Amino acid sequence: MRQAFLEAGKVRNTHALKGEVKFEVWLDDGEPLRPGLSLFPAPRAEKPLKITSSRRQGELFLLGFEGIDDVSRAALLKGRTLYIRREDADPTGEKIFFSDLFDLPLVEDGDGTVYGTVKDVVDRGGGYLLLIALPDGREAYFPMVKDFVVRLDPDREVRVRAPKGLFS
Repeated sequence: MRQAFLEAGKVRNTHALKGEVKFEVWLDDGEPLRPGLSLFPAPRAEKPLKITSSRRQGELFLLGFEGIDDVSRAALLKGRTLYIRREDADPTGEKIFFSDLFDLPLVEDGDGTVYGTVKDVVDRGGGYLLLIALPDGREAYFPMVKDFVVRLDPDREVRVRAPKGLFS
């Protein structure tokens, strides 16, 4: 289901002495993390963290925030997941984010069989897998590839063509 706030990433550490943090981005490319944008320490938090500087450093971003101007204040953010408003991450409203798939039923396209519920999307190096909670309490992985995933409808379901025997 579409969420109003998305996980933007996680503060990994502080950087230098002027309050910047090293930020691991969980969005597509980090493009929305520009000065002027706000991140939130919790969904719907009243006090946003307004970005004052943003630059890439390898796999991470170095972010500065308004009102955080020394390493001791920046250290308070270490390990925190920060959130972004959906409209800031996707101004067109056309993107589907992994978190939109959580708690959706995984449904066979042919006969409507419900295999289970999407609990997570994981990257095992060879591509993404959907972690499915099965009705009997077990879990299974489902490959997130064009040959098997027919349609992603974040307001309703994930339609698939499951390989024979995968859920038996």
